[in-house]
Amino acid sequence: MLNGRDEANPPRRREVTDLYATVLEVVKHYHGAARITRVSYGAGMPVDRLRNFVDRLLALGLLTSDELDGRPVYDITPRGQEFLDTYWKMRGYVEVLERGPRDERPNRRR
Repeated sequence: MLNGRDEANPPRRREVTDLYATVLEVVKHYHGAARITRVSYGAGMPVDRLRNFVDRLLALGLLTSDELDGRPVYDITPRGQEFLDTYWKMRGYVEVLERGPRDERPNRRR
């Protein structure tokens, strides 16, 4: 262990799909009133980088945009919720595959 980090299990790098799912989860949390700065803090991304993700999610129909007090707010669409449901299901499968067969064996007493 070095600097409080486990070298055998380094933190997993967030893939693009992880980032899209994180943005959708944060937007979902605000129930149609998610402003870009709130999403930025929730997703742990700078606003300029987040705008590209939001634009892509809007283009794909996973988010909608509206105005509240003259500023854009975002909400998740049913298609965005379907993406999240599928994403979390696939993450579960990937985690099982990453663990490998030895980790799945039940503990047996002899």
